[in-house]
Amino acid sequence: MRPQLRLLPPLKYQRLGAGVGEILKQDAASAMAVSDRFVVLGTHNGAVLLFDFEGNEIKRFSSHTATVYDLSIDVAGEYVASASMDGKVVINGLYNEEVRHYNYKRPLKCVALDPNFSRNATGQFVSGGLAGQLILHEKGTVGWFGNNVDTILHQGEGPIYAVKWRGSLIAWANDMGIKMYDTNSKQRITWIFRPDNSPRPDLYRCHLCWRDDTHLLIGWADNVQVGVVKERKREENTQGPPLYVEITTLFRTDFIVCGIAPFKDMMLLMAYITDDIIQNEETSNPEQQRRPRAKRPELRIINSSNEEISTDALSLHGFQQYQANDYVLDFLPSDEDLFYVVSPKDLVVAKPRDLDDHIGWLLDRLRYEEALGALREAQAWGGSKTYDVTDVGLKYLSHLIDEGKYERAAMACPNVLKTNSSKWDEAKLWDDWIFKFAELRQLQEITPYIPFKDPQLSSVVYEMVLAYFLNNDYQSLYNTITRWPPTIYNIKSVILAVEDSLYKDPDNPILMECLAELYTFNHEPDKALEYSLRLRRPNVFDLIREYNLFSSIEDKIVLLMEFDQHLLSLEAKKSEENEDLYELTEKNSPKLTPIKKPSEGPAVQLLVQNTESVPISRVVKQLQKHPYFMFIYLDALFLHDPHMGYEYHDLQVELYAEYDFARLMEFLRTSNYYSLEKAYKVCEERDLVSEMVFILGRTGNNKKALMLIIERLEDVQRAIDFAKEQEDDVLWEDLLTYSLDKPRNLEIPGLKDALIKILQDFNLQASLREGCERILVSDSVAMADQLQRAQKRGISCGDELVCSVCQDPIIIDDIATSNITTIIFFCRHAYHEKCLLEDESPPFSETVARIKGKQYSVGAKVVHSTLLRSLGSPPQCPICNDVQHHHGAKQKDKKALSSAGLVRGFTRSRTNPSMREDDGMPPMVTLRL
Repeated sequence: MRPQLRLLPPLKYQRLGAGVGEILKQDAASAMAVSDRFVVLGTHNGAVLLFDFEGNEIKRFSSHTATVYDLSIDVAGEYVASASMDGKVVINGLYNEEVRHYNYKRPLKCVALDPNFSRNATGQFVSGGLAGQLILHEKGTVGWFGNNVDTILHQGEGPIYAVKWRGSLIAWANDMGIKMYDTNSKQRITWIFRPDNSPRPDLYRCHLCWRDDTHLLIGWADNVQVGVVKERKREENTQGPPLYVEITTLFRTDFIVCGIAPFKDMMLLMAYITDDIIQNEETSNPEQQRRPRAKRPELRIINSSNEEISTDALSLHGFQQYQANDYVLDFLPSDEDLFYVVSPKDLVVAKPRDLDDHIGWLLDRLRYEEALGALREAQAWGGSKTYDVTDVGLKYLSHLIDEGKYERAAMACPNVLKTNSSKWDEAKLWDDWIFKFAELRQLQEITPYIPFKDPQLSSVVYEMVLAYFLNNDYQSLYNTITRWPPTIYNIKSVILAVEDSLYKDPDNPILMECLAELYTFNHEPDKALEYSLRLRRPNVFDLIREYNLFSSIEDKIVLLMEFDQHLLSLEAKKSEENEDLYELTEKNSPKLTPIKKPSEGPAVQLLVQNTESVPISRVVKQLQKHPYFMFIYLDALFLHDPHMGYEYHDLQVELYAEYDFARLMEFLRTSNYYSLEKAYKVCEERDLVSEMVFILGRTGNNKKALMLIIERLEDVQRAIDFAKEQEDDVLWEDLLTYSLDKPRNLEIPGLKDALIKILQDFNLQASLREGCERILVSDSVAMADQLQRAQKRGISCGDELVCSVCQDPIIIDDIATSNITTIIFFCRHAYHEKCLLEDESPPFSETVARIKGKQYSVGAKVVHSTLLRSLGSPPQCPICNDVQHHHGAKQKDKKALSSAGLVRGFTRSRTNPSMREDDGMPPMVTLRL
């Protein structure tokens, strides 16, 4: 029965013997530390013992009078510090007689030396215990008179249970959680709280382990955490410490963690497991007060996702009576990590399994294939020192043969029997195993894997295999002949043997295939061609080309064309039924590219590509009675080169019209060697209208071609395109005349959408015009009202207003005795009537005299204004209407400036001279008073 498959345990274990066992029989281990030189044990009697890695005692220190709870070794391995229940820290020099005693008078639980203790003169270490203080001790300087200095880094949160120092970072644990101190910045950088609902910290102490300078592994009761020390960014570091800790992994276990260490990129946890016993401290029932019975402690490898990779139960002496705090796990980081597990009466070393352990474990379980793969993979870095790849491979092959797995054994032979070792002869190994398969009558299994070079075996082996297949399996014989090179066996001997079998079975197609291949290998292509043509083998064309056998096929043109038709029928059958082609032509012969159309057949392509060896005229002559074959040949010839066989283009027009009229148009457009009259006659006989239109266009009979398009094809768009192509105005007139004379209910694509768009654009334009008209009328009315209001407005004259002609004031002091009439225009120019009309004799002087006494009345002003308007030539402002500039530019500017600002209602704004306060009143309108 096959053993149950399981994974190889990653660790192997060894109990440290020699002097360790004898010492632990008299005393009990309570603490442990490991360096790369030795192992240190602390005992309950207060002794500190040094052992080598074989368990031999090197040194003993009687440092304490009570239990040693913790040990610490500096990186150089020159000093060992111990912390004890007696309240003392003792540092022993291993290579000198130096011993330092420090009494803190309270039980101590932990101690940690400065990693560079032996190199630094400060002699720093930290310790803590039941006093609840974490004390940093260092040697005093000259300024302190050489006294030692104790600095309390932390206190007031319960006992200190564990402390670990790595680089400049000190991590410790108390009742509240884990703290970390940076000796460089002299600041505490983090506080990791103890998880909620955790068991009592004194029953299940915290275990700390530095994976490297930045990763801290924490195992406390049933909680596991991984903290990563990171540097704070400068923009974030205002007043806080330069470092902080981020928890990257946090999970809960189903056991108590009594030790933690890094294992590759995972973690190694020591698990403490007990029976589920309910303890009631208030009851007097001894069954409920007794200590739970512990199970075997386990070492579990767990990844960061709390996935268990492996579990090993440890058989330690007296494990049933121990508690979680009785175990210690420490590790020695090196090329081959070593893990030390100590209990009060035992010390076990765990180390990763090496290659030989792995191979031996696999072979014991008959897992030869995995062992072989592991050995080959290990060859890249030196391989195994115990096991040979070929030896294991031969055992694997024998195992497969014994189980009757011949196919798997044959598949494994190329890998197993290939060797570079001088211990083995690769060719002899192959010979032995081939004969072994022959004895078992399983040559068909190993034949595909038999090498024919590197190494090349003797010809006897190859001929034995061919003879076996000749007697048992013709198909395997053919497959082997086509796969093997002909130089490894005697071809003539094999040909004689096959011909003898063919003589007994003359119609056997597979034997004929074998002979065709063998004659080809033996450089007798003429004999091979005979069998190839009989079998219609696709490689017959390669045979003809390779050996230039065109002279042999000049009288076999029809047979070659029929061969193409045979291949086409096979392709059709394959596509319809989704089955393989006939075994004879497809399974046993080289495959051709699938034929999509007759002109792509290998036979016709052979003829087309070798017209020098097989002339076109000879092919056409033999195909006279086979018009379809003629069509295929001429079509392939035309596709290959449109100018080849041009003398047969008239015949080709008839063939296209008969067998493939869809491609006739392409031929007519491409070729220039056919007669247009004959071609038109052929198309007319078969009523090929499109082709007739094209031919008429080439002959210049455009009108008839246009009528054919309209009347026969009824394709308006094509008629339009035809007219565009010809660029003939007369043709356009004919098209339009025909369209007007014989309108048709034809749908014009896009006409509806175009008309809708035109109507929409027209409606939009009309709407815009109506809107503009309404705006223009409204603005005109508003401006007319504005003009009327401005003209009805009165004009106020000041004392500074002068006549623009005489420059005398318009307003005089003695207005009562004055008989001066004033005229003011809207352009702000003012004149005395006598100055303005000095060249004229007013005809209404008598009327003026009659109303002399009433000149200041409104009626007199209105009458006077009416008389001025009634003149044949009403007065106008001489300045503004002086086109010939009689007054001169300077005088005009001067008078305009003198009168500006004096007539209220026409003055310019002081803040913005470009604007007038006249409501837009035109300045050229005159006001006659």
